[in-house]
Amino acid sequence: MPSKKGTPLAKSRLFATLFAEAEKRDEYHVAGIKIEIAEQIYTMMEKRGVNQSELARRLGKNRAYISKILKGTTNFTVDTLVRIARKLDAEWDIRLRESDRPQNKVFFLGDRWSERMNSGSNFELIAANELGEDIGLFATGGEVG
Repeated sequence: MPSKKGTPLAKSRLFATLFAEAEKRDEYHVAGIKIEIAEQIYTMMEKRGVNQSELARRLGKNRAYISKILKGTTNFTVDTLVRIARKLDAEWDIRLRESDRPQNKVFFLGDRWSERMNSGSNFELIAANELGEDIGLFATGGEVG
C-alpha cells in the first residue's frame, strides 16, 4: 500500500504544523521584522530615486553593506536606522501594539473538545492526535461562543 506521507493533505498538515512551531520562536518574528525594515528602506530608496551605490556613498559605507541591509540579514541598531532614514529624507514611525495573534486555542480530540484559554477573544481551531499533539490549524476567528 502506498505511503500517505506524500499526499498533498499530509504535506499540507506537516507544513501547517511546522509553520505553527516556527511562529512560536523569537527568531521567526525577528526575521519578519528585519525583512519588513528592509522592504521599507527599499521602497523609500525607489521613491527617492536612490540606488544602492548612492545610499552607500551617503552613509559612508560600501555597496555590500547596503546589499546586506536589503537582504534583511543585518541586525539593525536604532542609530543605523536613523542614519538611513535621514539620508533618504525620511523618518521611522515605530510603534508597539497589542498582538492580533489568537490567544485561545480550541482542540478537537477525536469526539471530544478541549479548550486552552488565555486572555483575549481570538481563537484557533486545532486538530490534535490521541496524544494531544497539534496536527494542524483548521480555523481562526473571533469570540469563542
